[in-house]
Amino acid sequence: MRSESAIRDRLAELEAEYDARDPPASPVEDDAEIAVLRAIEELEWVLGEREADGSFTR
Repeated sequence: MRSESAIRDRLAELEAEYDARDPPASPVEDDAEIAVLRAIEELEWVLGEREADGSFTR
């Protein structure tokens, strides 16, 4: 399982990459982007956990 700091680092990396490609036009858009990036990070974590314990079926 990844540590909280590793998850936060990955989230910051995703946010920086996303903003570099498509900077937010408003604070509301920025909040929406952050929510999407958090969901992506959570999905990556869940998939990684399932792959690690072998319960993920292909």
